[in-house]
Amino acid sequence: MKYSRQAMILKLIEEKDIETQDELANELRANGMDVTQATVSRDIKELRMVKVLGKAGVYKYAAMERQDAVMSDHLIRVFS
Repeated sequence: MKYSRQAMILKLIEEKDIETQDELANELRANGMDVTQATVSRDIKELRMVKVLGKAGVYKYAAMERQDAVMSDHLIRVFS
C-alpha cells in the first residue's frame, strides 16, 4: 500500500502543480486512496520532496533528484 501510494504521489506531482499537502491528499483520495494529512506529510519526507518555483510563479512539490539528495545529505552533515 505504501509503495503504491508513494508511486501515485510521484506520478501526481509530475502531472499537476500541487502546492499543498492538503491538495495532494485530495488528489490521492480522488484516485481511490484513503489517506490522512499526517500520512501525506510522512510520504513527502520519505520521498525527499521539495518545493520549487513553477512556471506559473507559484511553489509546487517536486521530487528531488538522486544526486541532489546526496548533495543535500552532505550539506546537512557539513552544517551540523
